[in-house]
Amino acid sequence: MRIIILTHDNDRHYYFCNQIIENKNNVVGVITGGKQINKTITKREKSYKSIKSNELLNSFKNSFLNLCFKKYGKAFDKEKEVAENNFFNGAEKHFFQNYNHLLITKVKPQHRSINDPYYVSLIQEQKPDIIIVMGTCLIGKEIIESAKHVINLHTGLSPYYRGGATNAWPIVEEDSNMFGVTVHEMSLGIDAGNIIFTNQPEINKNDNYGTINCKCIQLGTKKVIESIKNIEKNSLHSIKQWTSGKLFFNKDWNNYVAYQYFKKKKRVILQSLKNIEKQSLPKICLINNGIKCDV
Repeated sequence: MRIIILTHDNDRHYYFCNQIIENKNNVVGVITGGKQINKTITKREKSYKSIKSNELLNSFKNSFLNLCFKKYGKAFDKEKEVAENNFFNGAEKHFFQNYNHLLITKVKPQHRSINDPYYVSLIQEQKPDIIIVMGTCLIGKEIIESAKHVINLHTGLSPYYRGGATNAWPIVEEDSNMFGVTVHEMSLGIDAGNIIFTNQPEINKNDNYGTINCKCIQLGTKKVIESIKNIEKNSLHSIKQWTSGKLFFNKDWNNYVAYQYFKKKKRVILQSLKNIEKQSLPKICLINNGIKCDV
């Protein structure tokens, strides 16, 4: 079976590529820069004019909060950067030293996004059986229809937490033990496709969003590889999401939320450990190859 990987271009994304390539010998191409969305000046102007007044007000509010709580936003980004350096440093270098021949292209400014017909045609030329996705913008219908199996790695516990920064939001929401990772079939919704696997990392008292998210990427990558093997054995199963859960957009995050994160982080992590010790975890369902496992 022919596999294509669509991802972005940080070390964590190249780690994802490296692991799949090293465990499967049928990767035929990789496209990076998949998170990038480029707009012309004209499109940006039209987009700005179409913004509703309440959305414009929220934008100004976020700008104000970002300015007032700037140091917390910087600290949050630094915390994540340090964790990813510890977990994945050198992954990009390893990719280009060993697998550069598999790089089809990187999303370029002259094309709007990975959903541009240019990239769709490049994907379809490879005649993939499986498309694996991690860390791109929302994938469109044309790519989803370009392979029999299109699978996404979501660093969050679907269906409970969908969207962006979904291993940080459980701390802000004081929703301990809702950290995790999801491997699901791609759909047009945001992290809403049928679930193949979910998993949760081991937590320790020194953890933070960055370290938890990195652990989830490692766990999720293993589950993606397991999903590919199940496809090859014709034994892949998935389950429809049973609740809509909480959905977070990029616009929901600002530096004031980062402030709340730092204010609550230690307490929520310690509560998570206490819940594990006392076996008083909130009731959730984890998924193992499409089968519910109550926790």
